[in-house]
Amino acid sequence: MPENKSNVTIPHSGEIVITGIGIISACGIGKEAFWKNCLEGRSGIAPIQSFDTSAYRSHLGAEARDFNPKDFMSSLKYRRMSRVSRLAVAASIEAIKDAALTVSPQSAPSIGVVLGTGYGSTAQTDEFFVSMLKGGPEGANPSLFPDTVPNAPASQVSIYHGLQGPNTTFSHNEVSGEQALAYAFRLLREDRAQAILAGSVDEMSFVLFHSFSALRALSPRNKHEEGMRPFDRKRNGRVLGEGAGILVLEKESRAKERGARIYGSLAACASTGSPAGISRYESGAEQMARAMGKTLRQAGISPDEVDYVSAAANSTRELDRAEARAIQEVFGGGNRFPAVSSLKGHTGDFCGCGTLRAAALLLSMGGGKIPPTAGLKDPEFDLDHVLDRPRDKKIQYALLNGFSFGGSNVCLLFKTKDKLDTDKLSAAEPQTKKITPSLPSPLEGEG
Repeated sequence: MPENKSNVTIPHSGEIVITGIGIISACGIGKEAFWKNCLEGRSGIAPIQSFDTSAYRSHLGAEARDFNPKDFMSSLKYRRMSRVSRLAVAASIEAIKDAALTVSPQSAPSIGVVLGTGYGSTAQTDEFFVSMLKGGPEGANPSLFPDTVPNAPASQVSIYHGLQGPNTTFSHNEVSGEQALAYAFRLLREDRAQAILAGSVDEMSFVLFHSFSALRALSPRNKHEEGMRPFDRKRNGRVLGEGAGILVLEKESRAKERGARIYGSLAACASTGSPAGISRYESGAEQMARAMGKTLRQAGISPDEVDYVSAAANSTRELDRAEARAIQEVFGGGNRFPAVSSLKGHTGDFCGCGTLRAAALLLSMGGGKIPPTAGLKDPEFDLDHVLDRPRDKKIQYALLNGFSFGGSNVCLLFKTKDKLDTDKLSAAEPQTKKITPSLPSPLEGEG
């Protein structure tokens, strides 16, 4: 069945805006430290300290070493949580504080949680099953079991804050965070909640590191030195990271009613699937480009209006090449390319990094500065890369790409607060004739 290319948007009542940001990462604990390090090009990647890597070719990782749960909550609260749940709860505390969001018996039923995680608590799951293998069913530690399920971080966030709204978890490889944001967007548009804590989280563990190493998915995969170099000619595999990013999403009318600061709005989202192998990225980039094009058409804008693309590039030969091809296909027919950078050189690559990237994108829009792509020295592709230093740029629309091995593609379009206000003024002006232009598709002839 052919795809509907008309500019049809989901019925809704009001814009969906972001009012709070919570970040726990190797690149900084808290929004301010995270953003300062991003702009200064300081990567969180360093030799791994939490476990021994001497038997492996790879030794680097982006660990959130400065994270201490006691800085956010009492030991009574966190002692039964896994590390991944502690990261998520700490980020949620930061996000709620940043949004000045009050949780009360009256508001709790209308505030939900939607989180994404690629693997959940791999360390605690491994510990639980090892104890069972060693001691049999009676030897298994029952206190470890509750946090072995992927939805544990979202549940712990709801329990900690006493939230009673929708509670959902996405475990969708490298687009787990992007899927969580897209679903929160739809919940709010459909009036199923008044506010959503939406984000993603993953931890680094020995068992995860070992698994990626066994698949030869980690840098170095060739003679070049180990490191994270998105889009670079000498890139040779990913470096794993960990962290949590949570955003507070709510309707613009509610945010203004309570006097909240608005970072920007989530204007549109779209997803596609690629017929790639379970552990491979799409080689042809057709479905990646299609997801980007669908997102722009849903928002009713042309490719030339996009100022910045936050790329999913993760220093692998396959993904970086395919994404570059998709960006060229979508934006190559216009007057200019948008600025392009990848944050993964700062944070490392992990399935839950989508919301950290969204947070950086929103801070770029508000501050007019795009962080450089850490590790990128010799670009292989003809794109408008942000290289050694941050770039001053006024951003009205920015696109966040999420592409995963296994063929999942999710794209999100964000709109700056200034553009949000301008659109409201334009809509309020009297018009003698309403014209709805038919925007040309950036992917003519797609199925």
